[in-house]
Amino acid sequence: MSFEIERDWITAAGLRAVCLIVNGSHRCGYVEVPKEHPLFGVEYGQETEILRDLHTKAMEGPIGKRGILALFCGANKPKPEVVFDVHGSLTFSGGGRGYPVESDGWWFGFDCSHAGDGQMNDRFGGTDPVRDTEYIVSECESLAQQLSVLMPTLAQKASDR
Repeated sequence: MSFEIERDWITAAGLRAVCLIVNGSHRCGYVEVPKEHPLFGVEYGQETEILRDLHTKAMEGPIGKRGILALFCGANKPKPEVVFDVHGSLTFSGGGRGYPVESDGWWFGFDCSHAGDGQMNDRFGGTDPVRDTEYIVSECESLAQQLSVLMPTLAQKASDR
């Protein structure tokens, strides 16, 4: 897999985010949580009681941009991929392997290579939209805000801005 870092920034919520172009075909977005965050080390498909209250709220609200498969397969379980409303649901979590960038944090990410997402290198003339950098930035900002709710010091810093 090859990737190009298109943007690396600190979100309004105070978390680092990265936008990548993967294999010259589509973009992915990632938000990093620090070691102090309660979801540090939690896999995106892992059930965790930390998310119980947020899960209840998510299930009472609209589907949003979540992936339908994540919801159907795990709607009864408080998992990051179900709770966080981001394009196609979370499809990545990890840290310490240098992906998406070198850091000491734990990353949650999403991709724009789902049904309905256009590809930059589409040789067949598809009509689905290619998600641009601004779209990824917006989704990362939203994800960072959602993640910051679980860490009161981050949420307070964001509301002070």
